[in-house]
Amino acid sequence: MAQEFKTEVELLKRDMELLGNLAEKFDTAIDRLADVSQSVDKMLAIHENRLQHQENQSEIIHQRISDMKKELMDEIKQLRISNTIEHKEVVDRLAAVEKWRWIVVGASVAFGFIAAQMEAVSKIFN
Repeated sequence: MAQEFKTEVELLKRDMELLGNLAEKFDTAIDRLADVSQSVDKMLAIHENRLQHQENQSEIIHQRISDMKKELMDEIKQLRISNTIEHKEVVDRLAAVEKWRWIVVGASVAFGFIAAQMEAVSKIFN
């Protein structure tokens, strides 16, 4: 019986050693999991920071596009107004040139008619 107790005690000692080794492995695995968890937390924080930065950049780009659109529309309006003014000036100048042209043509016709009639008038007075 004493031999059986010794055997059982030895078996229990061996089982305890195995459990101790297993507990150490579990502790090591838990430590590694904790390290991995911290690393994942850091990576998530970095990615969240990057996403926030990209969202800020997107908002800035959107604002710049909106501002440029407004500036372009204002400039187009100014060009349209300027073009309308210049078109009116050109039309007025062209109308003045056409008016003078018709005056010159009319005067030339009148002068030609008078010059043609001068010969007939000179025959009457001679």
